[in-house]
Amino acid sequence: MTAAALPPPLPQRDWAQRNRYWFLPLLILASVGLLLGFVLGIGSLVIGQLKSSPAYIEGVKRARADPEVIAALGQPIEEGWLVMGSFRQSNEEVDVTINAPLSGPRGAARLWVTGTTRGEGWAYTQMNVQLEGSSQRKIDLLDAPAD
Repeated sequence: MTAAALPPPLPQRDWAQRNRYWFLPLLILASVGLLLGFVLGIGSLVIGQLKSSPAYIEGVKRARADPEVIAALGQPIEEGWLVMGSFRQSNEEVDVTINAPLSGPRGAARLWVTGTTRGEGWAYTQMNVQLEGSSQRKIDLLDAPAD
C-alpha cells in the first residue's frame, strides 16, 4: 500500500500578515493623533504666552473698566480662548501685537493691543476695542485709567 502524496504544507503567515487589517489603520490613527496633539500643544503654549503678557492683561483690565465697553458688551466681559498676535524680542526690547476676542451679554468685540517695552514699563501705540456687528465702532482705551 502506497501512501498518497500529500501536498506540501502552506507556509505559516507571520504576525504582520495576520494582523494587517486592524494594525495599519491603528498605526495611521495613532500617527495622526500624535501630530494633532503636538500641533495643539504648541498652539496652547503660544496662546498661553500671549495671554500672560502684561500688554494683554492691561488691555483686558482697561476694557473691563471702560464705561463705553461695558455699555456696548454688558457685564460680565469674558475673554475668548483664541488669542492671536505676535511676540518679538530682540535684546532688551519686546514688541507685542495682540488681537483677542471679548464678549458680553449684549455683544462681542475684539481687543487690539500693540506695545513695546525696554525693561521697565510698557509704551502702548494701540489699545482699542472694536465692536463686532454692523457698526464696527472702535473704542480707544489708550487714555483709560490703568486702575
